[in-house]
Amino acid sequence: MRKIALVGLVLVTGLALAETERWLGSSSTVHYTIPNPEPGVFPGAPEVFNSFALDTFRYDDNMPASAWAWYQGGNGWGVKFISPASSFTLAGALLHFYSGWPVPGGTRALVKVFADDGPGGSPGTEIWSSDTVNITRGQWNYVSINEPIVGTNYYIFYIQVDSYPICPGLSIDAANNAPSHRMWSYVGGSFNKDARRGEWLIRAVVDWEPPETDAATLFFASNMPFDTLPNINLNIRATIKNLGTSLLPMGTPVRLRITGPQSYVYEDTMTTSANLQRGQTAQMNFSPAWRIPNVTGDYRIAVWTEASGEMYPYDDTISYDLSVARWIEYANYNNMRWLTWAGPERATKFNPVQFGVQYPVGITRVRSQFYLHPQVPWPDSTFRFKIYADDGSTLLYESGDLEAPAGAPGAVFAYSLDSMIIINSGEFYVAVAPAHSSGHPSSLADDTADGRSYYGSPGSWMAWPRGEFFISASVMGGVGVEEGYNPNLRNASLRFANPAREMINISWQVPAVSRVNLSLYDATGRLVRNLYTGDDARSGRVAVDLKSLAAGVYLVRLESPAGSATHKLIINR
Repeated sequence: MRKIALVGLVLVTGLALAETERWLGSSSTVHYTIPNPEPGVFPGAPEVFNSFALDTFRYDDNMPASAWAWYQGGNGWGVKFISPASSFTLAGALLHFYSGWPVPGGTRALVKVFADDGPGGSPGTEIWSSDTVNITRGQWNYVSINEPIVGTNYYIFYIQVDSYPICPGLSIDAANNAPSHRMWSYVGGSFNKDARRGEWLIRAVVDWEPPETDAATLFFASNMPFDTLPNINLNIRATIKNLGTSLLPMGTPVRLRITGPQSYVYEDTMTTSANLQRGQTAQMNFSPAWRIPNVTGDYRIAVWTEASGEMYPYDDTISYDLSVARWIEYANYNNMRWLTWAGPERATKFNPVQFGVQYPVGITRVRSQFYLHPQVPWPDSTFRFKIYADDGSTLLYESGDLEAPAGAPGAVFAYSLDSMIIINSGEFYVAVAPAHSSGHPSSLADDTADGRSYYGSPGSWMAWPRGEFFISASVMGGVGVEEGYNPNLRNASLRFANPAREMINISWQVPAVSRVNLSLYDATGRLVRNLYTGDDARSGRVAVDLKSLAAGVYLVRLESPAGSATHKLIINR
């Protein structure tokens, strides 16, 4: 075996699948959880320096909970900061390294600053770079920068100089408070958004002339999940700060807006309960808690200040991307061990019973994790998601062409189906079908080998023996539940309570087993959303969240070859 030093992977030879797989060995990073930091080991970092013109910006909570290091030097981690003004001086950076790990450890580091002029606001132009600096482990280290920042947001990156274990471990806290896309990694010469829970202990110290009025929203004050479930309450809290020289008055509005699938919108407003002097912060606790809708998909949470006379609005808003789904999966996404481009398709076979999910099962989303190895470029990143029935051949669903995200150490791609797929009994396959004959884009797998992953094609699947593919399905149990079916039914039937407010249960029946489609239209006949799609069905029940819909008159339409029905729905507020 030969080592690939760039990202610490190892090439497998002499195996049946050697041409289409690679063993990742240990992860490209190593991690140490700090059990109980002793008092005084981590001295408090300055929040505001002893100068009216210096401010420290951060996302961490000043409590290291773990430490990370790369196996290979030359890689790193960074934090994106939103500029407080159109031009200012980045005076320096604060970085925290753990004292007792790795062993023997090291004290050399590099610090780099990048503009956000890369694709989609990613790191682009290098603004500043340090020479190799010697740091002290177990405390905050101040690196002087004194570089003007003009017309751009910016990133501060720590670059590990030496390979593990002759290196320091960068500290990370245990809470996930930062807005989305603020924590980044740098590996193999590429920048990637980092979804690891917690915040890097990297801070920016800014020298500037504060305006009179500048109310900034800094970060979320509650530990935000990456994925969560429908139909639960989520407390949303945010920390704001008065960066201006004038008093920020009591009663300043702070807004909350959540958008999501099917034109979902949720809004709330709070006002500050006290006057804030320059440098003072306030925690805004939105109440009541947000009730997450029953509709799975991607939601965006935005919080912003609306100070009267605001002079620099660009730091007013923070946002967070939240995935709402009930994922079932066999692979451990934190245990990357195999990289493969076996093809033409790769699939995971799911048994909902093993996850305690009640039949009939509705599939609403699917996802997979991909990996672009720098030494194995993709001829094509195009693929499709496919869902097969228990026999492995009957195609239940096929997406359009999709583009896999490129990145290391792996990029997750989640996809929402345009209609729910119902599984009345048995198992089902979720497959990644690359468009290119090479089998790329490359997929990831762990090394558990529970016998749920396959490669090949429908009707001729072969077991993939190394582990389980990083493929997941988002499901809802008990959809389309039969109850009180009338065997003598001659026409299609719809039943629901009228008028409705926030939720409604729609029961339906058709005279014979057939494909069924249930949809909601507005009074003009415009399709508002698809509520249910199923094959080989004759009756069912669907819960529908109405909170994102305006009050008024709607039409519920049931269509099937065995019969159709339309009923009026009135939503009152």
